[in-house]
Amino acid sequence: MKRTLVSLSAALAALLISGAAVCAESIPWGYTAADTDISSNNPSPLPPSVIKMKGSSGVASGNSGIIIYNLTTESGTPDSAPDSFANVPFDLAVTLTDIKATGSASGSKKTNDVVKFSGLFNAENVTKSSLLPGETSWTSAIVGEVVLGADDVGWRKYTVKINSFTPPGQPGGAPGSIQAVVTIVETDPPGTGEEPPTKTPEPASLVLAGLGLPLFILLRRRMKKAQGDTVS
Repeated sequence: MKRTLVSLSAALAALLISGAAVCAESIPWGYTAADTDISSNNPSPLPPSVIKMKGSSGVASGNSGIIIYNLTTESGTPDSAPDSFANVPFDLAVTLTDIKATGSASGSKKTNDVVKFSGLFNAENVTKSSLLPGETSWTSAIVGEVVLGADDVGWRKYTVKINSFTPPGQPGGAPGSIQAVVTIVETDPPGTGEEPPTKTPEPASLVLAGLGLPLFILLRRRMKKAQGDTVS
């Protein structure tokens, strides 16, 4: 009897957990990062070397890791007169879009917003055939947040965290990248302390409710029968 009750409880818990995972993973969103270039600051009669930060774009679902920038080096500096980057500032801007909110008919909605980051880039011995990367430091927080959504589809907080900065190699060599992890949680509408409006259950939630109720009734009946047997 106890083994049966434990098995039924475990099955119900597994169904509820899997249902929550389905809801979390079904949140679609988009991202677009703005291109930016930074130039070397070593005085030279030649054109400066350039680090090109090419922003990426795409669509993801639920919590995801993404590459927001690809980095390449351009330089025509000869080996006899190397260039350098000494604490050259750079600014990054990533626009997030809540795809569910874009189709909302609600008057109160916010479909997209921008998360910004900034830092300092360093590299030495930059020529048309070399680059020695230095330490990159961040002058802003490496975590940014925006709240997006609509009253009829719910509101969500998007947290973007920079978790990797790989500098580029020499011109024509291996590219670098800036990666981030985006996490999403349900939240209140911005500017209010109220709970978000109750949403219509998704089909998966309705199926779980239908499965969970009979299991709950069966558990109660078995528990009552077990108590009656114990008393008698």
